[in-house]
Amino acid sequence: MTPHGSHSRSSLVVSPMDMPMVFIVILNWNGIADTLECLASVRKLDYPAARTLVVDNGSHDGSPARLKAECPDIALIEHPYNLGFTGGANAGIQHALAHGADYVWLLNNDSIVEPHSLSALITAAESDEAMGLLSPLIYDLSDERRLLFGGNWAFADLAQLRFAAGPKPPADSPDASAGRPLLLWGTALLIKSSVIRRIGYLDDRYFAYHEDLDYSLRALAAGFRTAIEPEAAVYHKADNFSRLKSPFKMYLFSRNLLLFCSTHLSGLARYTYLPKYVALVIRQAADLRDMNNDAAADACLDGVWNALLRRYGSPANAIHMPALLRHSLSRHPYFWTWLLRGEFRKVLRAVAGRLLRFT
Repeated sequence: MTPHGSHSRSSLVVSPMDMPMVFIVILNWNGIADTLECLASVRKLDYPAARTLVVDNGSHDGSPARLKAECPDIALIEHPYNLGFTGGANAGIQHALAHGADYVWLLNNDSIVEPHSLSALITAAESDEAMGLLSPLIYDLSDERRLLFGGNWAFADLAQLRFAAGPKPPADSPDASAGRPLLLWGTALLIKSSVIRRIGYLDDRYFAYHEDLDYSLRALAAGFRTAIEPEAAVYHKADNFSRLKSPFKMYLFSRNLLLFCSTHLSGLARYTYLPKYVALVIRQAADLRDMNNDAAADACLDGVWNALLRRYGSPANAIHMPALLRHSLSRHPYFWTWLLRGEFRKVLRAVAGRLLRFT
């Protein structure tokens, strides 16, 4: 594994006692093999003023026992049930702040870090008082040339996002030309403690997915900057990230998208996005059915139903979309998509074609 950054910036050469204290927070949920591999790479970091904390989210694969046996020097928080990414991360953040953290580095357990990554992130963060959130470049572990995340805009189809209160993207940002905010992934997110004290913790309503984008916008609105540090590299197991869409993931994706949009859209878009959102989820469900993934398609529709009812938090609290409504949306997805998007000509043509077939 070779570093992608040039490391042109000088590393911090002061005593560890004078360095900012960083808490590396790693969540584990039935993924002990990944977590141990991640911890092995974390031990090779060249930044000495760092402590590692593992938050176990109710694993039932023996994770806590193995962590205690194989990594007795690593701090461990155990929860009896799954709090989601938000709940687990917030527990780690709270612990870190209580123990004097200047920074919290949220790190996915299925990631491998370059030894210089944390030093590069801290150097960049300390160079700008307004810098609040930073991310390394994130590469595919199975193909180190493939960049998974380099600061790309997550929802390019959304306009008028409420970020005017925050600074504009720097001139060299990939989103600067479009005037869009630079939103960061939570895969390897470095958070300055002043950001947490100003805007609080991750929003527990998300449970998982889109909470990092929400946190980025909240930080920007509070006047902080977000940035990608190109001299820092983290390698993510893309097969875990992009594996076959699961009902669990699709439920949270479809549900949380409405929460994200209703929170951050402003002006007319805040009131006109709802039908577009429902249409998008119906189309996604139809695509999943075409892939013979009916369980994930049903989860998409359950997600939009729970979002409309504002049932957020743990998926354990989810309720199913009424069967009659689910059947109608699944049987005629394109009709409902066109109708919700206001594409009435397509609706009329479809209705006319159906009537002609019956005459």
